[in-house]
Amino acid sequence: MTNTNFLRTLTEFAPARVAFPESNSAPARLRRERLRLIVADDSPEFIEVVCALLELDHQIDVVARVGDGGEAIEAVAKLRPDAVLMDVDMPILDGLTATMVISAQFPGTRIVLMSAFESPELRAEAQACGALGLVDKTMFREEFPQVLGIPPAP
Repeated sequence: MTNTNFLRTLTEFAPARVAFPESNSAPARLRRERLRLIVADDSPEFIEVVCALLELDHQIDVVARVGDGGEAIEAVAKLRPDAVLMDVDMPILDGLTATMVISAQFPGTRIVLMSAFESPELRAEAQACGALGLVDKTMFREEFPQVLGIPPAP
């Protein structure tokens, strides 16, 4: 396998947090050590708490905070984040619909949905829409990094 083929294979399967030595051989997205994240929720207070806790505990940079699914789609198109943490139940455009759009238009963006009301049916629907998983809003701090494969903070 040539170096080019190896890197292509690696970039398809490696998590976004893999750090390569600075060179032109790896895409910029993979040289970055911190995960670029958009948080979408209709509660500004909840977004503040989520962002503060994630940035404190994990190698995460919150690049946008938005209040509905339509704004999430626009932010993904503009900022091309590594991941989106999005509430299921939002006004204007819900998280499930936004997940379907983002998954179709930006297949490399990893999406994790969150809800205060979990059920096996909602979890299955979230995954059918293209989300990596569904986390309980009260447990996002522990569950979100696990879904994305981020190691626990030291």
